[in-house]
Amino acid sequence: MNELTLGTVSISAILTVVLAVLYKVLPTIKDRWKPLIAIVVGTAFAIVTIPYYELAWDMKAVTDAIVAGLMIGATAVGLYEVQRTITKPRE
Repeated sequence: MNELTLGTVSISAILTVVLAVLYKVLPTIKDRWKPLIAIVVGTAFAIVTIPYYELAWDMKAVTDAIVAGLMIGATAVGLYEVQRTITKPRE
């Protein structure tokens, strides 16, 4: 599967914006839940691409979307941790 997009925008970029807004709107979300939220939202966005690309709802399309979504969410978590390490180093 190539890079997933909705329109001309990469799901990775959309996920970054959505998570930033979500974490600002709901500042009470604990840091321990943020990785799980990123992975769930990334997976949901990837599943949305199935009807967007007019793919059949078969096992291959669903599995590819879930795996891609997990990787997109995990990438977002990794980038968040890098940013956090740079801006707020742990002692």
